[in-house]
Amino acid sequence: MEAKEQPLSGIRVLGLEQYVAGPYCTMLLADAGAEVIKIETPGTGDPRRYLAPFATNERGEKSSGGFMRFNRNKKSLTLDLKQEEGKEIFRALVKKSDVILENFRPGTMERLGFPYEIIQQLNPALIYASLSGFGKLEDLRGPFWDRPGFDIVFQAMGGLMHNVGEKDGPPLFLGVVLADLYTPTVTAYAILLALRMREKTGLGQYVDIAMYDCMAALNEGSVAIYSYTGEVPGRDRPRFQAPLCAFKTKDSYVALMVPTENMWVRFCRAIEREDLIKHPLLSSGILRGKNFEDFLKPILDEWMSQRTNEEVVQTMLKQGVPVGPSQTAKDLVRCPQLAARKMILEIQDPVGGKKKIVGSPVKFSRVPEIEPQPAPLLGEHNQKILKDLLGFSQEKIETLRARNVI
Repeated sequence: MEAKEQPLSGIRVLGLEQYVAGPYCTMLLADAGAEVIKIETPGTGDPRRYLAPFATNERGEKSSGGFMRFNRNKKSLTLDLKQEEGKEIFRALVKKSDVILENFRPGTMERLGFPYEIIQQLNPALIYASLSGFGKLEDLRGPFWDRPGFDIVFQAMGGLMHNVGEKDGPPLFLGVVLADLYTPTVTAYAILLALRMREKTGLGQYVDIAMYDCMAALNEGSVAIYSYTGEVPGRDRPRFQAPLCAFKTKDSYVALMVPTENMWVRFCRAIEREDLIKHPLLSSGILRGKNFEDFLKPILDEWMSQRTNEEVVQTMLKQGVPVGPSQTAKDLVRCPQLAARKMILEIQDPVGGKKKIVGSPVKFSRVPEIEPQPAPLLGEHNQKILKDLLGFSQEKIETLRARNVI
């Protein structure tokens, strides 16, 4: 029997958020049924609303694909937190909410008059989550705590870019905003832990997540290698196993990895080179890594170049060797596996019409998926939130609008 409610039904989240990391975190919560109220500056809103790519309708109106990606299933409330009336509205919302998520620069919430200590007095049960570059908890502050930063900065500092690219080339950006996506995923997980603790204690707490911390955590393998061997992994051959890379085929590229001796045997059978199984240069993962570039790779390059992606994939799968094609966005949209998993969804952009988006990877057996709703227009839910949730009169709402409080 399907559950009637979503996992986070009844949880209200206030999103003081912008760009990617904060909005992605609250989107994950909204996908699980939380009511997310995105608080935006009157007249402008989230800067992401004005970043490409755009869809334009016949009236010349523009809609940002970047904003649509991270703000589905939310409500938008415009609120000037610098005006006292705006602060009063925010205080009223805090008393009726369960979570605050903010990803402003360090010191911003304090300047607005809403540090955790004040929020805690207003609502002791509220979870206050800060997502920042280097962390905000005072007793854990390092020398970088108040620095600004974007995704590429944290990929570089976390050591991930050091591991990507050609051996003699520069560190490379990974091509996906990993810090902006992984950090909010960790933040959403931390918020759930805090909500679970609240069930036990009745109290909320401060959740402090840093993008730099998360990138360092993703690069834990390099730290372990350095700790055990004294070597700094870099942009060169695999150290302890091979093959581990993408190979060029007749029509594109395929990627594979051979991590164990049993799989090495199956791989050699797949390429019909059983003579390589016990070859003195290839008889262990360390040796295959050591002799990959000069000896093993030319052999594999020749075999791959004579076959299409599909031929390589099917040949490897028959021997139980994990393999996959290097795919583009176009391939993902058309992938039958992703379609079966309901990962490619269609959403109705109010300006651009029907668009494809990536859905939530979280699947439940007893919870129906939420039909994705488009990202809200700026201030779209002002009336509903102020009137229905806070009980404001229409006259008061119009006065607030005239004063640019909302």
